[in-house]
Amino acid sequence: MAALPVGRAESESGDLLEQYRDEQVPAGGQRRADWWYMRQVALVFARAYGISLVALIGLFVMGDVSNTYRLTGPVRIGPLVALGVILAASARGGWRTVSVRGGLFAGAVTSTLLWMFMAAWWMTTWYPFSLVQRVEPYWIDAWHFSAAPGETFTHWIFWDNVGATIMSGLVLNASGLLVGLIGGVVGSIACRRYGRS
Repeated sequence: MAALPVGRAESESGDLLEQYRDEQVPAGGQRRADWWYMRQVALVFARAYGISLVALIGLFVMGDVSNTYRLTGPVRIGPLVALGVILAASARGGWRTVSVRGGLFAGAVTSTLLWMFMAAWWMTTWYPFSLVQRVEPYWIDAWHFSAAPGETFTHWIFWDNVGATIMSGLVLNASGLLVGLIGGVVGSIACRRYGRS
């Protein structure tokens, strides 16, 4: 399992598989056992990288709210900070597993989970936020500049969010893989050179 520390990966994943096969499948059937197994894997990931994911979600929510209300100053968070958090999670993955694969896994999964949260957030908040945005001069200008003739603000902002969801998914997944690879290399080399704490 790519999220487990070196030395424990084989035994813990073997124990989990044995419990799945010998206890969970007979007790609850294949489907229930599959859900149990996925929960266990999610818990392993959450214990290892949950703080990074919570930080990324917090940064995203602050950035989106500040963008909606057009706030300036320290509340506006750029994507470079998010990439730094993904890089830190990836380096931790490389360190924990002493492998590039562990860092790549941490970067890819963290960025994918962030994108899934972003998609749910945007699809949930687009309408309440549109009530604020439709009276902000910045958003009115953006609507007039890019909307199709006769398109209402609400229709435009909805499709703007759909486009942002698709584009952010592509960018996040690609950058998560790249940053995960870099973090995995850095973390695994650092662990080999400086040892485990």
